[in-house]
Amino acid sequence: MWEYFGPDFAFDVVKGVVAGIASMAFQVVAPRTFRAAKQLRARWVARKAARRATRRVRSNAVANDER
Repeated sequence: MWEYFGPDFAFDVVKGVVAGIASMAFQVVAPRTFRAAKQLRARWVARKAARRATRRVRSNAVANDER
């Protein structure tokens, strides 16, 4: 009797173990990934704001020199 459903049962057990390990790995990696993405976006926005500020200062300096 085991020879009929034993291989299917073993395959299902292995699939469950692999799925469980993948789920646990995702739960460990996901918060770190989101944190890294958040930091990357914050740096990107800060760099963009700094560029805008620099352009404003330069354009104001040029406008003041022309007067």
